This record gives sequence, C-alpha cells and structure tokens, in this order.
Amino acid sequence: MSDFYVTVCQNGHVLIEHTPLSGNQFCETCGAKLLAKCPHCQSIIKEWHYGAIAVVGTPKYERPLYCRSCGKPYPWTEAALEATALMIQEDTELSELERKNLEDSLPDIISETPKTKVASIRIKKALLTAGEFTADTIRQFVIDFGCELAKKSLGL
Repeated sequence: MSDFYVTVCQNGHVLIEHTPLSGNQFCETCGAKLLAKCPHCQSIIKEWHYGAIAVVGTPKYERPLYCRSCGKPYPWTEAALEATALMIQEDTELSELERKNLEDSLPDIISETPKTKVASIRIKKALLTAGEFTADTIRQFVIDFGCELAKKSLGL
C-alpha cells in the first residue's frame, strides 16, 4: 500500500511523506511550523491512498492557496497577501487611492473571479508608476500566487 501525506509549513514549503507528520514538526527550509490540516477547520490538506498499487516516486502536488473545506486562505496565502499589501502601502509614488485599489485587487489575482481582469489592469498600471521595489514585489506575487488568467493578462 502506498500512502502519501502532505504537510505544508506556514510559509508554504511543501513536504510529502509516507507517514503523517512522521516526527517532523518544523520546516527544514525555513523553520516554520508544519501543518497537515487547515488551521481554521482542521480539514486534512491532502493525502493519497493507493491501496495495493505500488507507486514509484512521489506524486506531483501543487500547494493549495485556499482550504477546499472552509474556503479560507491558508497561512502562506495570508502571509503573501499581507506582505504584498505592506509593500504597496510603503510606496510613496502611488496615490492613496491607487494603493487602496491595488490592495483590494490582490485576492482577485490569486483566484479567477469576475474581477480578475480589472485587478490585472490595476496591476499593469501600478507596474508603470510604482517604485522599483514595489513593482518587483507585485510581479513576484503574481508569478508565485496568481491564477493563470492574471499571469496571462500581465504577460507573466
């Protein structure tokens, strides 16, 4: 029997093992606490049971951004949204309205919604007017967390 259990640290590094949390409580990459369940609803993040099938290697797994049971963002998603919003707030080259609109648009970049196109346009404009560090932070946020529509709209 091949079982695989996913744990993800609070910063988003994925660990796939054959036993649930097999004694590892902290991430080897950054030292953050490992999570096997959603901190909001305690739903298991992901596990596979292959029965009698022998599996070679480890299954491919893409880290989720939101819990499939309660719909709330995982800690790594919350941290990315917060860090990007803080960088936007620090940028003095953007107006107060631009900063607020950008911040409000971040969740619509992560998941495809009816507002994703508008969010992409706001980000395109911000990349032209924001300071270099803010533009780099927003661009990296879209690369790491953006849905395919947002990445395509922004040419990333």
